[in-house]
Amino acid sequence: MLASFAGGVVAWTLLEWLLHGQVFHSRRLRNPFAKEHALHHADPLHMVGWPRKLLTLAFVVVTLVALLRLALGRDEAVAFPCGLGLAYLGYEALHRIIHLRPPRTAYGRWLRLHHVQHHFHTPRRNFGVTTTVWDRVFGTYEPFETPLAVPERLAMPWLFDPKTGQLADTFAEDYVLVRRARDARDSAAPSSPR
Repeated sequence: MLASFAGGVVAWTLLEWLLHGQVFHSRRLRNPFAKEHALHHADPLHMVGWPRKLLTLAFVVVTLVALLRLALGRDEAVAFPCGLGLAYLGYEALHRIIHLRPPRTAYGRWLRLHHVQHHFHTPRRNFGVTTTVWDRVFGTYEPFETPLAVPERLAMPWLFDPKTGQLADTFAEDYVLVRRARDARDSAAPSSPR
């Protein structure tokens, strides 16, 4: 049973890479997932809400349990989908934390840099969020070099010093905020009265 649960966890990591790289970033497949994911890249704080995610997860887990009960014993039929589902919930929570909270550990720092590389520099690479194993296996891993440029208008809120509104000193080694020329011109131009 433990092996089936662990198999579900590992299966999620592969599924994460496949969905993110082959479905969400697909140029060939026009699908609602790719459209939703494009919105997330346009605004990194845009994420599908938990209720929709949990309903989808419940449907997948229940369907998998029903199908696997036909081929396996009851315990194994439950363990694999539960491992898959728990790993998926871990992925969702981790992905949200990456975007919403500053890193607290060296791993958290590395994870954010890896994900920022994907978001702003190599969107056709670094599809793994929870692990880089499958990126390395399938040749889509792209190492990052710091400091990474982040468009100021898309920067995660935790990058800013709340007192100054500028890049926090804590993150100056890892990131540099950049403004598009048009954004800089727009903010420099006097606003017209409405």
